[in-house]
Amino acid sequence: MKKAPPKTPSPSSDDPSSPLLREFSDRLTRALEHAGHPGHGGQTWLGKKMGVTQTSARRWLLGKAFPEFEKLQILSDLLDVRLEWLITGQGTMLKNKRAPSWVPQIAWEDISRWLSRDRDAVPKIDDFPFPGPLGSDAFVLAMRGSSMEPDIENGDLVVIDPLKPWSDQDFVLAGSDPGTETIRKVEMDGGRPVLFLSNLKYPSQVDVERTRILGTVVGKITLYPK
Repeated sequence: MKKAPPKTPSPSSDDPSSPLLREFSDRLTRALEHAGHPGHGGQTWLGKKMGVTQTSARRWLLGKAFPEFEKLQILSDLLDVRLEWLITGQGTMLKNKRAPSWVPQIAWEDISRWLSRDRDAVPKIDDFPFPGPLGSDAFVLAMRGSSMEPDIENGDLVVIDPLKPWSDQDFVLAGSDPGTETIRKVEMDGGRPVLFLSNLKYPSQVDVERTRILGTVVGKITLYPK
């Protein structure tokens, strides 16, 4: 017997005060973070990938509107999460349950040694499980400062994969020399990557002539209550 599709909330739930909408927006935010697109950057990426306006993407993320069922199916494929979980919160989040990769957290001061493969000399602060494919060089950093707020907050644990190619709207680790490494957002300008900060209080553009992209942010380590 063919299984019926998950039931979507009724039109009456399309109400800013609806707990169903708030719960859906929490799950969508979590799925975007897992896919490596946290904060406002996630909204921009979501709107472009889904072919909807930024207003529509923002309403989904703020819990003010619910996508049509056809768009939910596309979201499920795009974010690699189960449709039933996305709609109802039931069951596991990921489509294909994988054994987590364990990723070491290192200090900012040790990034250059880690990338030069002198890893035996790099002390590990901690190890975290990450439910997705990662390159062998992946590592975790604790965000420092407020330059990428509200997308990435001070203290957030971000997963960096030096082997994953970056693309437009990705967050990346960039630097010119050892000790200059920082998190930035890539935006393509006429085929040329430009690196930006999220926080409008800071000068936004980075000198890309001397700055190299060292790795791609593939997600955040977030501990959710059971």
